[in-house]
Amino acid sequence: MLRLFAVGVAVLASLPLFFTLYGGLTVDPELWVKLYQTRLSVLLPNTLKLLLSVGCLVLLIGVSSAWLVSRYNFPGRRLWEWLLVLPFAAPGYILAYAYASIMAPGGPAQELWKSLFEDLPMPSLYSFWGVSLVLSLVNYPYVYLLARSSFLSQNEQYQEISKVLGASRLKRFFRVSLPLAYPGIAAGLSLALMEVLADFGTVSLLRYPTFTEAIYRQMTGRSDPYGAAALASLLATFAFLLLSTERYFRGKRSFEQTKSFKPPKARELSLLGSLAVNIYLFLLLSLAFFIPISMLLKMALTGASQGALDPRFFKYAFNSLLVSFLGASFATLLALPIAYLHARRSDFLNRALFYISSLGYSLPGPVVGVGLLLTATAIFDWLYGSLTLLVSAYVVRFMSVSLQSQDSSLSMVSRSKEEVARTLGASTWRTFYRVLLPLIKGGLFSGWLIVFVDCMKELPATLLLRPLAFDTLAVRVWIDAAESLWEAAAVPALMIVAVGIIPLIIVIGKMGYKDG
Repeated sequence: MLRLFAVGVAVLASLPLFFTLYGGLTVDPELWVKLYQTRLSVLLPNTLKLLLSVGCLVLLIGVSSAWLVSRYNFPGRRLWEWLLVLPFAAPGYILAYAYASIMAPGGPAQELWKSLFEDLPMPSLYSFWGVSLVLSLVNYPYVYLLARSSFLSQNEQYQEISKVLGASRLKRFFRVSLPLAYPGIAAGLSLALMEVLADFGTVSLLRYPTFTEAIYRQMTGRSDPYGAAALASLLATFAFLLLSTERYFRGKRSFEQTKSFKPPKARELSLLGSLAVNIYLFLLLSLAFFIPISMLLKMALTGASQGALDPRFFKYAFNSLLVSFLGASFATLLALPIAYLHARRSDFLNRALFYISSLGYSLPGPVVGVGLLLTATAIFDWLYGSLTLLVSAYVVRFMSVSLQSQDSSLSMVSRSKEEVARTLGASTWRTFYRVLLPLIKGGLFSGWLIVFVDCMKELPATLLLRPLAFDTLAVRVWIDAAESLWEAAAVPALMIVAVGIIPLIIVIGKMGYKDG
């Protein structure tokens, strides 16, 4: 019975992907020709250039910051270790909106630029490099977290041996430390690039055509679900390539270190070196978090004084909290039997169910939205335009987070505790409820909370599937920012960021900041 339920959940979770791929494969070939002439000839090079530029930037930022805080001792190191994770709290579209307001005509950036470079035009944020910078600043923590973990898990004996052999500090970094950290760095890079592929709000606000923006326009502007399905199937293919890459490198997270392990030793920095590192990290965090959030605070205070906190705002907040609560709760409940079977009876079928149910997280929001619209049209037409369809998108998109959290918690509980309960006559359900559930409730709550925050931030699927006149905080930020209503968008944007900080506390607690 439990396996039958898990099969049903996996089938429902895979339907959006199935209908998206089916829709893309069965469209008229002439539509592909038309799409290439009108869209793909622009979207493909734009997307590839964006992936390349953001990939280079997140590698540079993530690896350098991870190396500094993991292998050097300097004043403020412990503080920077967790501050560097803060950009996770702000979705890309909020950072784009904040910088758009900062660099708007008459804004603070323009005034500062004129005072410094009177005769030179200020670079535009609405450009390839503007989009690349914003997406790099919000996604570098993926590389930072995994690179830091890799650097801290390296055997110091390899450094000592290479030093005895005469290798310089720079050579030891490129020939020893970096190769050992390569799997973790590559996995972090793949995750960051998957987020770039999935991004809709940033590229839309900054007017840079990519697949996500084109899919949304194809659905809403042209009312062409089959054209949107064709574009979504290509985007899904890109996402799966990156997912496969991430899984490959996650399986090789660290190279085997055969020597007896010796923890890495952090090197003391001089006063000048400490000053330089602190300045670098401060500038990085200022660009990625402090400056845009300060601007949001300023505009939020102005907006609040001008009546931005009217009944409509509380309605948007309630809508966001409602659908996020429902999405997180259903994702947690539906994931539980699959996680249990995977952790306790890990045969081929249960592993397959776990993998299939996890695929949604690799799918960009527009792909999930298009897939569910096609699913509703083909099978469940009564769901079209309902709140149920929107909550279903959140479940499909983020159930993987609950699965991973629950599977991790279940794997740490000894089977002997369940066996003792059954020996004493307890049924399977009673054993789960009285023994297992209290032991994994922390993992359940952590997964629920992270899914809740992800639902709060989700934009493209919400735009495509929300019921008529049903706006969330994320939707209002996007609409108001697109119309340059900066103060009106600041309050909901700041609330999303504040909620986004909550899972960071969990991440920081699990990272276990210890001196290397």
